Amino acid sequence: MSIQFDFSAPQPLSPEQQRAQDIALVMQSAIEQYHAGEVDDARALFEAIVEAVPNHPDANYNLGVIKVQTDRAVEAVAHFEVALGVRPSNGQYWVAYINALFQSDQTAAGWLAVEMAQQQGVNGPALNGLITQLAYPDRKLETVPNARPTTANNITLIVGETAAEAQQQEPAPQEEQREAAPVSIKTTKHRQAEKGELHKHNTLVHKGQIAESVAVARKLVARYPKDSECWRALSISLHKNSQFREVIPAARKAVELDPNDVICRLLLSDTLRHTGALAEAETQVRELLALVPDHAEAHRILGVTLIALGKRAEAIASCQRAADLAPRSAAVHSSLGTLYLGIGAMDLAEKALRLSLELEPTNSNARSNLLFCLTHNSTIDKAALYKEHCVFGQIHDVPSASNRRYPNKRNPDRKLRIGFVSGDFCNHAVAYYFLPIVRHLSRDPNLSLHFYYTFGLQDHMTEQLRAHAHAWNAVADMSDAALVKKIRDDNIDIVVDLSGHTAHTRIVALAQKPAPVQASWIGYPGTTGMAAFDYYIADRFVAPIDEFTEQFTEKLALLPSSTAYMPPPNCPPVNGLPALHKGYITYGSFNRLNKLSPEVIALWSTILRAQPTSRMVIGAIGSKLDEETYLDWFRAEGIDTSRLTFCPRTTLPVYMQQHHHVDLCLDTFPYVGSTTTLNALWMGVPTVTMPGISMPSRCGAGWLEQVGLHEFVARDKEEFVQKSIDLTRDLDALSRLRIGMRDRCQGSVPFQPEKVAGGLSIALRTMWKRWCVEETPSAFEATLPADWCPPPAPEDKPDLKSNSKADAKTDAKPETEPEVKTAA
Repeated sequence: MSIQFDFSAPQPLSPEQQRAQDIALVMQSAIEQYHAGEVDDARALFEAIVEAVPNHPDANYNLGVIKVQTDRAVEAVAHFEVALGVRPSNGQYWVAYINALFQSDQTAAGWLAVEMAQQQGVNGPALNGLITQLAYPDRKLETVPNARPTTANNITLIVGETAAEAQQQEPAPQEEQREAAPVSIKTTKHRQAEKGELHKHNTLVHKGQIAESVAVARKLVARYPKDSECWRALSISLHKNSQFREVIPAARKAVELDPNDVICRLLLSDTLRHTGALAEAETQVRELLALVPDHAEAHRILGVTLIALGKRAEAIASCQRAADLAPRSAAVHSSLGTLYLGIGAMDLAEKALRLSLELEPTNSNARSNLLFCLTHNSTIDKAALYKEHCVFGQIHDVPSASNRRYPNKRNPDRKLRIGFVSGDFCNHAVAYYFLPIVRHLSRDPNLSLHFYYTFGLQDHMTEQLRAHAHAWNAVADMSDAALVKKIRDDNIDIVVDLSGHTAHTRIVALAQKPAPVQASWIGYPGTTGMAAFDYYIADRFVAPIDEFTEQFTEKLALLPSSTAYMPPPNCPPVNGLPALHKGYITYGSFNRLNKLSPEVIALWSTILRAQPTSRMVIGAIGSKLDEETYLDWFRAEGIDTSRLTFCPRTTLPVYMQQHHHVDLCLDTFPYVGSTTTLNALWMGVPTVTMPGISMPSRCGAGWLEQVGLHEFVARDKEEFVQKSIDLTRDLDALSRLRIGMRDRCQGSVPFQPEKVAGGLSIALRTMWKRWCVEETPSAFEATLPADWCPPPAPEDKPDLKSNSKADAKTDAKPETEPEVKTAA
């Protein structure tokens, strides 16, 4: 058989193919002109390509290289950002971009760009050389790579591929003005800052003189109000100085002037999230991802924003995408671990958080979240848990703090200045515990109460707490150094931290020990692991000294009750026992859902199987996905799902009324209920609980023992099941207990906040007296003397937001337990 040859005429090119070929020829010519030394001609050809195809990555890259080499690095930055928007994982582009930032005296932006490049997997000698150069901005180092335009040998293949891509991204003519993001090429139509002026700002940032850099940046934006580089400089300095609310308008202006400024879009999105403007944060970060679809940090910010908006599945997908794009990013794995922690996937959370800490061992947020995660681990022993907490202190304690000299007068009987530091002075369980105590404590003439609020949210609880403060300080935007200075300048005698290893904590700042005595209380049920804290405040029911001393780096200071309970306003009355008229037992649980696990569900199911007619109510459901997860767990245990009722998270009165349908609550483990147990008691419903070896496992038992319900405390799983069944056999006894529960509660210390406040006052004075005589802290119990009388009842404070939207918020169910921290 002979070979046939096709001698027909070639098929004509389509318009798109013809245009791609034309651009390839122009690009080839531009490269040849560059190598021939005709740089101006090469630049003109690259500019012609960019004018025809604004998003052409190689043309923008090559044009940027030439502008850097001709001392126009400020203009080059925009071209590299366009190129990276199309090819975000191109290491050559990143190196050239970072170098342009350095050459244009944008050192602070250069450091951020290095992190972004590494998140895209860029590493190696070229990037390392730039890192070294950024660290020594006043010296010209030989290790800095010199970018060169793409060579003629490979340009045809690159252009043939990317021209078509760029064509596809180019909007239709009628849509161009409305949808297309303008290419950020600087012009001379407005005044721009001189290179030396921006260099002065970046030098201050590099030296850590952030306050001074903010001042310089403010002058720059006043002098050059239309120069996006000046607004970028101000945004970065404000962010580094923790002035988050001021970052927002500055970053908005920078983005307005330069819509392709990736760094400022990132700062704007994350700062909006940080300040609670979640919907706008989602909008901004999605716009950023439209520019750079494979930007790992943008996906991470979207993930943590979505989880705050309750969009769990989307949030996990976004953070997982970030992890795929940046597998060596500590922040990405920390955020992913935090998301898993929030939904109760503890094994996945621990794995992600440990990976984050392998990459960045000093990340305090990730380590605190890991500790919080481990308190939910039923297999870890107390020695291992304590050791993990001590690692935090080994990393973040400041050794010199123990030798600090204080100006505070060592007078054991003088009026004391007490500083309460917390991020939960809002609609949160900590505030509900703290408010009834502080109402009485604020009337103690021997104490002056200073509040340091580390979160920006203001609500009805914030206003009520503020009314009892002798000094109120909003410190959310303060750096650690500024917060330490503020506490010292206020001459605080005793700092009491109410956050521990939970959201919005500032214990890393408190590691510098700004006050002579420091204590941890309420917010976190366990040790800080830090030498900077002298005492942990609890009670003998949840932390008996002989059993718990070895679990705390602090010394235990025990009150009559670790805290006090404030019955919710407008609370429904206690009703009759539901089983008496329904004919079957209804168990219940209203704990936060990340305390639930297959192991917990398996134990509950053992009880349900033993009582085939019984049913169960599970509250605080956040989404349909939550419900489906728990249904699957119950199905795996053979429980007919028709026996289960799921109640969504709701307002406080509705949540309290849900107890009308429950005869007996079943606790979670190893992290048991606290606020939920007290709320149930107030509604007449006791809880069967199983204390373990750690403090988070003993809160429920502590409250039950305080009100004399020892028989509801089980020693192990077998006894938990048996008690849950036996205690429902005598319905008359359970009914009598229910009807008389509020009287029983009101006769116990946790429901008498004046006694808790009295005990706290004694404890604070004991701590102070010991410091005055230079006595080493040691464990003690503050007991009220036999002749103790409560101070006069506090006067009712007017509702500062009555007849407003805040009234509706009063009915919102508070966060029932400590929150996990979100990695920044």
